Amino acid sequence: MKTKNYFSIATKIALSIFAITLTLSACKKDFNDTPIEATGIGFVHASPGTGALDFVLDGQKINNFTYTKDLGYYAAYPGTRLIGVAKKDSLKYLTTATSALKAGAFYSVFVVDTLKSTKLLVVEDDLKAPETDKAKIRFINLSPGAPALDLAVQGTDAPIFTAKAFKEFTTFTSIAPSDTYTFQVKNTGSTTVRATLSAVKIEKGKIYTIWAKGLSSKTDSTQFGLSVMTNK
Repeated sequence: MKTKNYFSIATKIALSIFAITLTLSACKKDFNDTPIEATGIGFVHASPGTGALDFVLDGQKINNFTYTKDLGYYAAYPGTRLIGVAKKDSLKYLTTATSALKAGAFYSVFVVDTLKSTKLLVVEDDLKAPETDKAKIRFINLSPGAPALDLAVQGTDAPIFTAKAFKEFTTFTSIAPSDTYTFQVKNTGSTTVRATLSAVKIEKGKIYTIWAKGLSSKTDSTQFGLSVMTNK
């Protein structure tokens, strides 16, 4: 839902977090200095053609980022929070979402769709350690206007994930580590490869998100393809 609310510029949060158990010691308004278990929140720019964006939490500008980039996790207070994005150095939200953030949990916020219909997709991230000698991956379809998509590994018969429509995502699933994965995305029910992501290193013990991006009608930097990010 679009909003015309305005926000204040504030100091960037300097603490990035990369572990599941993290506490943020801060004095609350009642001056109780009991440590608070933080929420981890990260932003990913998946809105083709939108340009550089500021991400904003409860009216405070946190950082800025460009298309296909992610900013890692930041520490945030748990509870119901107002999340938003704006064009870089603007004071007007492009879009906002209110989300209930749980203490100790991690979330990825994807900025999705095109400029005229920008939205936020808030996804809780399961960062439990993979099985012994395994990694974990998930797949998200973030290509505006794309049909349902399958994700496969080149040289295998069956896809890893199937039939994910725009803004739909899978849970994390185990995968064997390798230095040379080539991932392929296809329309569900088709054998035609629409895009590939080659020579992807998947490391033991790590967790990744692979996402379909861009627009089928474009041949520039916003064209349809695949991206990968490391959650942990």
